Amino acid sequence: MKIGIDIDNTITNTLPILKKYCREYNDTVIKRGLEMHDNGVASFNLYDWTPEENMDFCVKYLEEVVLQAEVKENAKDIIQKLKDEGHHINIISSRAFPMFKTPYETTEKFLNEKGIVYDKLLVGKIEKKSSCIENELDVLIEDEVKYINEMSEFMPVIVFDEIYNKQCEGKNVIKVTSWLEIYDKIKELQKSIN
Repeated sequence: MKIGIDIDNTITNTLPILKKYCREYNDTVIKRGLEMHDNGVASFNLYDWTPEENMDFCVKYLEEVVLQAEVKENAKDIIQKLKDEGHHINIISSRAFPMFKTPYETTEKFLNEKGIVYDKLLVGKIEKKSSCIENELDVLIEDEVKYINEMSEFMPVIVFDEIYNKQCEGKNVIKVTSWLEIYDKIKELQKSIN
């Protein structure tokens, strides 16, 4: 199978570090007494910043944030196991310029340092649908509402069940809470395809 795997909050726990950096930026740069939104998952929706403020934050700190993210429990081992079993691993991320100065290089560096194996690295596009179609992916592992809703219209999406994506449901939405569950769901999908 050709498996697409998102990075932030899927392979990694990025949100806690992002919140820390956003809080610091909000308190030291923005200084308007804004409160963090509990359901925010990205710099653009954690605070009521202007688009210009959000872009300034991203350009200054986003690469630093993602390089500090911790890999989720069992992610590295399960991805390795799937690759060893002959699956084609496509790491797919919406990291793009100008929010990232070097989206491909930053992502490649992180994956190599953490020992995450893959066959193809797809970064630099905010819009993931065309990447999934062009690369003929069979399944996507994702956490972000926009991409879950978009992709589940035409392919199975394995979703890390989080507070911010509870509303995502449907026949192609497969909720999980761990990488061990992801492995089981991939095996089930493989049987149904064969």
